[in-house]
Amino acid sequence: MKNISGSLIAILLVIGICSCNDKRLDIPPLNILTADQVFKSESAVTAYMASLYNALPMEDFNFYPVSNALSNNTDEAITSFGDERNGIGDGTWTPWWGYNNIRNVNDLLAKLPGSAVSDPVRKSLTGEAYFIRAYYYFAMVKRYGGVPIIREVQQFTGNNLADLQVKRDKEQDVYDFIASDLDSAALLLDEVNTKGRVTKYAALTLKSRAMLYAASSAAYGQVMLGGVLGIPPQEAGKYWQEAYDAAKAVMASGKFTLYNKNSDKTANFSALFLDEDNPEIILARYFSYPDKTHGYDCWYLPFGVRGPDGYSSRMCPTLESVEQFEYIDGSPGKLRLTDDAGKPVYYSDPADLFRDKDPRCLATVIVPFSSWQGSVIDVQAGIYDQGVKWEAGDYSAMYNVHTHKPDNANGTLHIAGLSGLGGNEKTQTGFYIRKYLDPSLDRSRATYSGSDQEWIDLRYGEVLLNYAEAAIELGRTADAETAVNEIRERAGIRLLDAAEVTLERVRHERLVELAFENQRWWDYRRWHLSDRLFNNTRFHQLKPYYDVEQKAYRFETGIAGRFPKTFEPRVYHERIDPAELAKNPNLIQNPNY
Repeated sequence: MKNISGSLIAILLVIGICSCNDKRLDIPPLNILTADQVFKSESAVTAYMASLYNALPMEDFNFYPVSNALSNNTDEAITSFGDERNGIGDGTWTPWWGYNNIRNVNDLLAKLPGSAVSDPVRKSLTGEAYFIRAYYYFAMVKRYGGVPIIREVQQFTGNNLADLQVKRDKEQDVYDFIASDLDSAALLLDEVNTKGRVTKYAALTLKSRAMLYAASSAAYGQVMLGGVLGIPPQEAGKYWQEAYDAAKAVMASGKFTLYNKNSDKTANFSALFLDEDNPEIILARYFSYPDKTHGYDCWYLPFGVRGPDGYSSRMCPTLESVEQFEYIDGSPGKLRLTDDAGKPVYYSDPADLFRDKDPRCLATVIVPFSSWQGSVIDVQAGIYDQGVKWEAGDYSAMYNVHTHKPDNANGTLHIAGLSGLGGNEKTQTGFYIRKYLDPSLDRSRATYSGSDQEWIDLRYGEVLLNYAEAAIELGRTADAETAVNEIRERAGIRLLDAAEVTLERVRHERLVELAFENQRWWDYRRWHLSDRLFNNTRFHQLKPYYDVEQKAYRFETGIAGRFPKTFEPRVYHERIDPAELAKNPNLIQNPNY
């Protein structure tokens, strides 16, 4: 029975764009093209592989709806007022059920041995296919727990439906399958590959990440549904060790280093996410204007410097996330808003509030009165004069310093800043995101589809953090200390001594280094902290005020956003779409859905 792959439409588009002068691709029209014909051309097979890469569920700029950005569902950020949701998910917000994609990979693996490609190319493509299949399964197991493991293309012959309606495998078996595929990929792949395609070190890095998740499930989760959910706790050590070994192999290769091109630590960390010539990148998804783009700058720029399509402010860092960044001397990152007597501290230069903060803070967050493309991001919340506080939600509201009252006709001071708190598309927290924003992008390009910075999916900084976490869980404090301090040294903050290297500190370092990289939602979940951290929880904003008499700024805090955040325990495992259950009665739904 002949199978025509669902990926053929996608690969023909690639072939048409990239290979129009290649006589090897003189093939019949789409309506009579079969999968067998694709595997008779090396260029067509390579294009087929491109379609599998495009389907990788990287949680990049385009993966989630803007208002549902993962950072907005944690303590990292809150979206703008108009887009704020009254919850952070019910188990249906982040679905990915990838069996059509898995079928395509299995089809490729089955047909590569007989394809018209050279042996070295076949070896590399096979390794890439194993990596991609492991990636697909990892995207599902971290959401749903155990899912059916399908190793070969399923074919319906007319009377074998029951054979195709397979049960869910145990979560542990899925993680073991992922590890096996990644081991196979690492053996087959070279140390280098075409830009944007995987190497043996990408396979090892993904393995280090996936095995952390497996170990966390065993250590902190609960076994349910006969092992379909959860991993027995006695297995945790095995998976910590696998994560440790995979990360160590990447570190020992010497192929990657932390990005360190700029002596200015803030500028260096900012550039890490924009420089494609980057020794830290292990795997990235690349974009190119105008053919393949995203709208990150459009959606997240501060209000006062937004692009021509409008919008902005869809990810506003909370005060809590900003204060997670320590000071360079290693002291806690709480901002000094009042003195020991509880009286406000005044800053003639409001930027001084953030003096000596971990440089990653200012590279990750646009703080009040910092600059962007030469414009000051004024988030002033109001004015103090003669002990009276005045606020306004509109930038046009003016204040008269002579009458000591608001006065739009004769006032000389704006009560609120142009990018200040209040209004549908302004910050709700006093902060804006900076990580991944491109300061070289002309504002005319800050549109729905004008951005083209790459998304870094796997980087060396994460390898060190994966290694450190596995090491501390295994009781290898010295190894954890070395890895964490390599991260901190690049950041420009005080190194930790051995007594300070605890599981809590290792996790903390992960949170700040990987902030706004779509990892925290999953980290809190795998550590089983989400229902404790988000239980009718409110987060805070920073409100700057100009004091007319002091001729300086003072700062206050307030509750950010309209809604509290609550994580329902059932969301540790997401809901399987009922339509999938209807197609396969042997699937069982996750608890409490």
